[in-house]
Amino acid sequence: MARMTPAGQDAPATAAIVRRLLAAQAVTGFGDGLWFSLWAIFFTRIQGIPAEAMGIAVGLGGAAGLLAATPVGVLADRRGPREVLVVVIVLRGLCMAAYVLVHDFWTLLLVQSLFSAVQSSGSGVRVTLVYGLVPGDRRLRTLAQSRVVQHIAYAAGAGAAALVLAVGGRPVFVAAVLLNAATFLAAAAITVTVPGVPPVPAERRRAGTQAVRDLPYVAVMGSTTLLALCWALLSTGLPLWIAGDTSAPLWAAALAVVLSSAAIALFQVRVSRRGADVPGAVRSARVSGLALAACCAVFALAAWPGSPLVALAVVLAGVGVHVVGELYYVAAQWGLSLGLMARDAEGQYQGVTATTEAATVALGPAVVTTLLTGLHAVGWLVLAAILLAAVAPVGPLARRALRDPYRVGARPSEPAEGGVTATP
Repeated sequence: MARMTPAGQDAPATAAIVRRLLAAQAVTGFGDGLWFSLWAIFFTRIQGIPAEAMGIAVGLGGAAGLLAATPVGVLADRRGPREVLVVVIVLRGLCMAAYVLVHDFWTLLLVQSLFSAVQSSGSGVRVTLVYGLVPGDRRLRTLAQSRVVQHIAYAAGAGAAALVLAVGGRPVFVAAVLLNAATFLAAAAITVTVPGVPPVPAERRRAGTQAVRDLPYVAVMGSTTLLALCWALLSTGLPLWIAGDTSAPLWAAALAVVLSSAAIALFQVRVSRRGADVPGAVRSARVSGLALAACCAVFALAAWPGSPLVALAVVLAGVGVHVVGELYYVAAQWGLSLGLMARDAEGQYQGVTATTEAATVALGPAVVTTLLTGLHAVGWLVLAAILLAAVAPVGPLARRALRDPYRVGARPSEPAEGGVTATP
């Protein structure tokens, strides 16, 4: 059967591939929205696990799972990202189904560790698959569309979770968990239908530890990934702040999430164009850092008004600035991770990116909670300083990394498609 490069695919073929990738993302996004809206209630009230034990098990399991993303990325380079992604998605479904058998700390820790491992691995392998299948001028657009679809499906899943919580009862919760497990199997079935990307030939294969030993790349990812604190700011910090230190109504936290999700769905594709190359991604990182630092300052100001309406207005203004920071962070992360990775080692480099981001996401709620409950308004200013410090070295670090000729973005005049081939 004929082999073709992404650039050799005609537009209808590329569009069909993108539709399938987006369909798989929509299915899993619905399941994620369903699960993450009810998991805490499921474990504590339905499975009977004490809240303290649940929190420790989920935290330790999440930390253990971080170790898997880079090795799985190496496997994607050697076996093909589509094949590895299908296995990862199926394993997520099996781990999800196993949650109905969890009734104590140790079984929860085991299943959570396995689930976190395949969850953190999947994001990097999916980016690697998009890189191999989609022409260079459409990669960031496809990733942005994927995020939009995920947010919309996530909202639908959260709505379904509201029905589950309203009805209650063990059979309904178990059915919801198994439905989520089924979404992964459906997503795997869809992913099988996209073309495969051949593994890296043995003669071009790089050492499996190259990405973790690539200090310029690790430094860039380690710095910019601190901007992933943006999610903890909105999901953890803002609700605590509204409830404990402002006169704004409690429902303002939920409104903030709704408005943020809507804005991301509207603008992520457009903003992602700004990070199409490494210099653009560096600029996006700087915009993100400035915007997120500014939103922290605005949130801190929400403690001063005594009027609930004025406090609400200040909170919503901060949410607006936060959206800008989140949009540009995602664009920067994609542009830097794709532009600075090494050719013929895409999977392991995206694994490193997934690991650093997952670490920030895992630690973010604890950091934000500690600063805001201990320092209150000053805690917001400390967070702002962390975010500004995170983006300060990105430009010099990226320029240093681009001196290495083996990086994808080292020679802008080279066609964006590189030498990656796809087999139908």
